[in-house]
Amino acid sequence: MTLGVTVAGLGLWTAVGLLILMEAGVPIPIPNDLVMLAIGGRVAAGDLAWWEGLVALEIVAVVSTLVLFSAARGPGSVVVRRLGPRIGLTPERLDRASQLVERRGRVALAIGRGTPGLRTVTTVAAGTSGLSARRALPPLLVGATVFAQLHLVLGLGVGPLAEELFHRAASVAVVLAVILVAAAAVFWVVRRGRRRGVQAWEEAACPVCLGLAAVVEHFAAPELEGPLD
Repeated sequence: MTLGVTVAGLGLWTAVGLLILMEAGVPIPIPNDLVMLAIGGRVAAGDLAWWEGLVALEIVAVVSTLVLFSAARGPGSVVVRRLGPRIGLTPERLDRASQLVERRGRVALAIGRGTPGLRTVTTVAAGTSGLSARRALPPLLVGATVFAQLHLVLGLGVGPLAEELFHRAASVAVVLAVILVAAAAVFWVVRRGRRRGVQAWEEAACPVCLGLAAVVEHFAAPELEGPLD
């Protein structure tokens, strides 16, 4: 693929990696549609060959679907049950999606993975429903491919506008991230108490530490407190 091409200010492979995370359900506060449309804009501008844009988005469609489906199976289902409601994957939504999959089969999987607002919940429902990968993945990949490649086509016309909107959204996301980290840091200091205030602040200012603390709180605490009935 062409090297040195930027998409919405990002390197092509950085944009692809970001899209994979977004499409795999990671709650990044930037619309993934804008990045896809921006790739189409690079094709329209002649910076990327059409097949390069197509391959880039197909990689996103395939890898993200495989990651999300695999994560929802086995041990990943525990994470979905615990953290899913915080990003809209409530038990009710998952149950409705599972029932739809049971009634409509592969057609529901393809349509769901290709429909905005249903894409993540459909894939997670397929992963937690007990459907074999052999049955579930082909229609999910069809839906993901249609969604991604449609954005490539649309981006041929509105790519420049999408890049401008992406930069605005990214600026807002940075501000929100700073606010969230600051709020988490204050909460951490208050919770740990004055005696360990300085050490707690240093820990809270570390995003990795915040992530580890969240994991411990969600998974270790229930084990220490006993079963929740």
